Amino acid sequence: MIFRNNTYKNVSHKPFRYLKLSIITESCFILGVLMLHVLMLVLTRTFSALTVVFSAVLASCLAELLHSRLKRKDFFTWIIAVIHGILIGLLLPQTYPPFAVFWVVLCVLLVNTFLLGGFANSWINPVCAAVVICWILGMNFFPGLSISLADLQTKNPALILIQNGTIPISSVDPKITAFLNSKIFGMLGVSIPEGYVSMLWDSHSIIPAFRFNFITLFSSLILFSTDIFGFLVPAFFIFTYGFFVKFVAPFFYGGILFSGDLILALLTSGILFCTLFVIQWPGTVPLTNRGKIIYGTFAGVLAFFLVGSGTSSIGAVFTILTINLISLIIQSVENNYHKNYATTVLYPRVKAVEEGIDA
Repeated sequence: MIFRNNTYKNVSHKPFRYLKLSIITESCFILGVLMLHVLMLVLTRTFSALTVVFSAVLASCLAELLHSRLKRKDFFTWIIAVIHGILIGLLLPQTYPPFAVFWVVLCVLLVNTFLLGGFANSWINPVCAAVVICWILGMNFFPGLSISLADLQTKNPALILIQNGTIPISSVDPKITAFLNSKIFGMLGVSIPEGYVSMLWDSHSIIPAFRFNFITLFSSLILFSTDIFGFLVPAFFIFTYGFFVKFVAPFFYGGILFSGDLILALLTSGILFCTLFVIQWPGTVPLTNRGKIIYGTFAGVLAFFLVGSGTSSIGAVFTILTINLISLIIQSVENNYHKNYATTVLYPRVKAVEEGIDA
């Protein structure tokens, strides 16, 4: 407070401005949008999935508690532990035994915390590692959507899944579809069939992370607009994967050329969910823009070979684990480049300034 012209005025003693949200704030945002998926499970009374999520969260928090006994931890790491648990639980089938989920998640996260460095230091994504271990121990709990080669060769295999009842149509779907066709798509001279709205809202997948794609898209608007997650890796990942599905996939299964079904690919295998919440986990992504472009592009190519044209229950998770290994190479190249640049360019400039040259 200063007194001037018979009035008091406030003068800020903090002339600095944060360029990015704090880790705690970012973690709260991520936790908040993940809770939307949990809320949808509550509203749809999917209690088996909620039990799996709760078991994973409990194991993650216990692993964090055991680690905090040995090392003083910041508050945000407890939020990270809850996020870990929710992500793992959402990526597991709702039929997976909760007891097995608890022990697998506990063991994997303890190994990650004590041996691999924990948050932002681990080179491998702990969420994907836990899901893959669960898959190895119980592959029969991870069924993919059943679609025949003949159906895949048609122009709209996703529509076939809707028509045969694999993906149920909600009661409000016809009204929403009619409104969109008359008010939006009609002006473009196209229309969408009934069922796509239901597929976007709730695909009824046995894996909760694959179900509510609309919630995932809504979450992406929040996380990208607040700069919590960068846009570079997801953009190149989705573009590369979508390009291969659209133009390359039909050559492999004898479909209509250049007409791969992007809706089937993006809405049935958890690609959107993993792109938003998992693929950019701290410590596993290169730091430079060039490295991120390479990372996202390679991930898109891997997703095409591991996920295919969709319906896979584990392909997206394996894609991220594989790209984590490639990321080590990318980051090593980045480090060598920066070391060479500092030695050959920056250091001579510093020496020149110290010696008075070009000062």
